[in-house]
Amino acid sequence: TAHRVVAARTLGRPLKPNEVAHHENEDKADNSPINLAVKSRSVHSAGHNRTRSLSKLRASLRMMQEKKRLY
Repeated sequence: TAHRVVAARTLGRPLKPNEVAHHENEDKADNSPINLAVKSRSVHSAGHNRTRSLSKLRASLRMMQEKKRLY
């Protein structure tokens, strides 16, 4: 919750219940104001879901390429 405190200080107001303080560099220990972005829960979730989907797609492509090399 330290990241929420830092984000609230940066904004000059408390975060709303539907807002999250997102770590831009994905390092949860880095609570510097420059690393925190305040987003709605829905936007935050959508961003992570998109990232997970891309990661799965990249992994699938790598597996397909590796199988081609085996034959």
